[in-house]
Amino acid sequence: MRRALFDPRAAALAVAAVSGAMALYVLAYTEYPYPIWRGLIFQYLLRHQDLAGLALVAALALGACLPATHQPALAFVEKLGERPWLVALVAFLALCAGMLLLAHGHALAGDEYLTLMQSRIFAAGHLTGQYPPDLLPWLMPDHYRYRWIMVSANGGIAATYWPGFALVLTPFTLLGASWACNPALAALSLVLMAKLAGRLAGGPQASGWAMLFALASPGFAGLALSYFSMTAHLLASLAFAWLLLEPTPRRLVGAGLVGSAALLLHQPVPHMLFAAPWLVWLALQPRGRRNLALIALGYLPGVAGGVAWAAFLREMHGFIIAAPFASDGELGNRIGNLIWYWQMRTSWIFEAPAGYAIGARLGEQVRLWAWAAPGLPLLAAAGWWMSRRERALNLLALSFGATVLGYFLVRFDQGYGWGARYVHPAFGALPVLAAAAMARLKDRPEGAALRGWAAAAAAASLVFATALRGGQIEAFMAEHLSHRPPYVSGERQVVLIKHDVDYYFDWDLVQNDPFLRSPTLVLLSRGAEEDARMMAGRFPRARRVYQGLYGEVWTLD
Repeated sequence: MRRALFDPRAAALAVAAVSGAMALYVLAYTEYPYPIWRGLIFQYLLRHQDLAGLALVAALALGACLPATHQPALAFVEKLGERPWLVALVAFLALCAGMLLLAHGHALAGDEYLTLMQSRIFAAGHLTGQYPPDLLPWLMPDHYRYRWIMVSANGGIAATYWPGFALVLTPFTLLGASWACNPALAALSLVLMAKLAGRLAGGPQASGWAMLFALASPGFAGLALSYFSMTAHLLASLAFAWLLLEPTPRRLVGAGLVGSAALLLHQPVPHMLFAAPWLVWLALQPRGRRNLALIALGYLPGVAGGVAWAAFLREMHGFIIAAPFASDGELGNRIGNLIWYWQMRTSWIFEAPAGYAIGARLGEQVRLWAWAAPGLPLLAAAGWWMSRRERALNLLALSFGATVLGYFLVRFDQGYGWGARYVHPAFGALPVLAAAAMARLKDRPEGAALRGWAAAAAAASLVFATALRGGQIEAFMAEHLSHRPPYVSGERQVVLIKHDVDYYFDWDLVQNDPFLRSPTLVLLSRGAEEDARMMAGRFPRARRVYQGLYGEVWTLD
């Protein structure tokens, strides 16, 4: 029985069985055979992308049972562990190419565009962009105002997300290479995973295992091919854990500073969930109060930044908060600003776990499995069990568990995102824990075949799953961009995009420079009558050169 636990065929069958069960869940959750309304984008992607992904995961797991594939794959692991920085550089270049060729360098979701927009505002040396007030109804959907974009009376605009990731993105925006930001952060995350695994699980070979498991997980690369902040959260989580491996005073303050930056990336919940087990552990140590005081010192800039940003947005909004302590002076007002901002961002997000939210969270676990190296969550669970008495690995596992469970309080699904977007800030725990399992098996003769299977399955996933998911990303992005009326980039023109109720957030195609400095202006159609009235008043000399299913194009020359 004990030897059967290390049998590659048993592992492959387990992966295939889990994949099959998840495929059945996808069919039930998306109400197969009925067609899916495209507006339910999460369910749409589950059915149209992840059924194929689950089948491939099962096939790769079964194919890796061939003994001839084991030795070359194990040699590949050794090579990866010898040069982590070189591996990271190659990954960075490949991800940059993927961002341009597969993702078309385009911000798909409104969340991504808002961060990119704010980075362009910062790059121009401002806190707010500027839109003409009379054009605001055409420049953004009505429900974006105050929920995702703060708008002042004179047309000033700013993203309501906390500004940390926009600041990280700003240097890349200044260089005209905003598309390189997440690939760079993913490459650095790869190095930190390698270092954590090498430190906690036993040297360079463990580093190679961690890098292979991460690279073989298309979800790791997929979120790097976006403008979502989740890759930045991942890097911050790994750096936070790395600093707390030795909780010296300097490293405690450093971890607090990393956490401070993580709180501000777009919203604080991902870091709060990841950090919670580590903070509880620090509090329970013999010098717990000192530990918490030192790490809190590092967190101060993030808290101050959050208060300042909330005050800034409150001022843009143009009203005074009626808080019990608002009359206590400037400090009371600033605390009130922060509470107002927090309530604004969270009041419509959290609720007790309910039917739809539970279904969505289970669907995200399907995406985690389907976008990971074959069996990675199972291997990580084995690594945790085999290393459960080792503090740092146990804390990493708890951080991952806290992240998964914490999002059960979120009332909606993740929408867009290649892989499990909400879990991604804690994703780094999986390759490190799985690497720990492989390191422990090295000392067990009966584990040699299982190590060979895991290496072969991951290496095959690096090739075939990456190709499948890259093709899916490119096809989806190309189809999405085809919903823009055909126009010539760089020419003086107005593009009016019609809203299609059968399409998910086609208004996210309305993306403009925050100061309208570009010659092409992309607007959201408000209907034929309102559009005609606006064009006649704003652009009386414009001439319509295209009218079609997805909108109109007007030339301004």
